[in-house]
Amino acid sequence: MRANFKESTKRSVKKERTLQFTLNVIGIFMFMGILIRWWTVPFAVSNDLRIYYNPDFQMKPSECKEFLAFTLCASSVYFMLINVYFLSKTGRRLVCTVLVLLAVFNLYMMLTLLVAVTH
Repeated sequence: MRANFKESTKRSVKKERTLQFTLNVIGIFMFMGILIRWWTVPFAVSNDLRIYYNPDFQMKPSECKEFLAFTLCASSVYFMLINVYFLSKTGRRLVCTVLVLLAVFNLYMMLTLLVAVTH
């Protein structure tokens, strides 16, 4: 007995969710949350758990520019590394190298700031 199976002509059109897609969505929510911080910083919670507006916490225009520059640079590095990682094996090596260099640079800056504060 021989079975004759035909390939189904109806394919699922549902888009497959990949790890790259998931990391990009997480990044979008993460950086949107950081940008929302810009407006939520002046609000604080008192001892009796009431929310109040504290104008002393409001960012100055120069601080806003620095905050936006940091956020845009960090998000561009994040999305660049995520998308380069999934290009090829060379991309994975490049991303791992960049992450190691960032970790070393962060440790160097931490120690530099620690020495500057203690002296």
